[in-house]
Amino acid sequence: MKKIVLSWLIVGLFSAHGHAGFDQRDDVSKWLDDAGDMGFTRAEVVQYLAQTKAKPSIVPVLRNAPESKLLWSGYQKRLVTPSRIKLGRDFVKEHAAQLNSVAQNTGVDAAIIAAIAGIESSYGKNMGRHLTLRVLATLSFDYPRRSQFYQRQLAEFFRLCYSQGLDPTLVKGSAAGAVGMGQFIPTSYRDFAVDGDGDERIDLFHSEADNFASIANYLARHGWQANEPWLLEVDTKVEPTWLSKKAKRQGVALVEWQGRGMTVPESADNTREFNLYAFSTDGENEHRLGGANFYAITRYNHSLWYSRAVVEIAQGIQGIQGIAKP
Repeated sequence: MKKIVLSWLIVGLFSAHGHAGFDQRDDVSKWLDDAGDMGFTRAEVVQYLAQTKAKPSIVPVLRNAPESKLLWSGYQKRLVTPSRIKLGRDFVKEHAAQLNSVAQNTGVDAAIIAAIAGIESSYGKNMGRHLTLRVLATLSFDYPRRSQFYQRQLAEFFRLCYSQGLDPTLVKGSAAGAVGMGQFIPTSYRDFAVDGDGDERIDLFHSEADNFASIANYLARHGWQANEPWLLEVDTKVEPTWLSKKAKRQGVALVEWQGRGMTVPESADNTREFNLYAFSTDGENEHRLGGANFYAITRYNHSLWYSRAVVEIAQGIQGIQGIAKP
């Protein structure tokens, strides 16, 4: 019953604006007043919006993201597949030179970069089929819960298109308005994307090297530590009070976790801080210790499920011939 009511509310929300195009709406006009310089003139932005229609089907896609709907075990089964790992191994073999160079420069493991690309865009084969302007306009003005966030993304998207010489009506990406192999939202493109191929241009639409370098830069800027563990298995009973429900930067030193009965790799720096996370299954929860590197992955996507999936895919890829450690 709740799903039926929600569906009608969504239909009603979009129907309320259905008579007016984005270029004719008061809320869009106010956004234009406040958005600042977007490169294109106001008249040009209005013209692009006039060519864009709302896409109500986008909202349920965001509401039903698997990270929020599935147990970890179901999410793992969906994402951490033998086929995705095999494709990842093939991918890093093909791009070993570029990935190794990025790993050496940033400290971010090549397998982690590849794993993120694998989840986000099937290793660059599926960077999105949705018209990005349509998605961002819809979420900016017809998704009140996150309208301010998406209005910032929409303004930055126009700036990005202007700087790159792109037609905003033709760019395609994800159902959340993200683009490129690593699926960067426009503000992340602005803040974390970098030139990886030395052509003095940042192009996540066409340059694999720029995508590799940008994914690594995102993690490095969020505290990635070279040669530190990604995630540690826990082989002892845990107390509920030890658990962190959300990813945290600061934690408990490994030496203290050892004192609580947990096995820690001899090579690990026992002064490093880790947090304990629970992962739900049909049976008993699984537990893992995550430190700075796990936290960095959660800045890419805040879901603990997503971040562990990245680690497990990377573990499946790691160690193949030609892929170096940082």
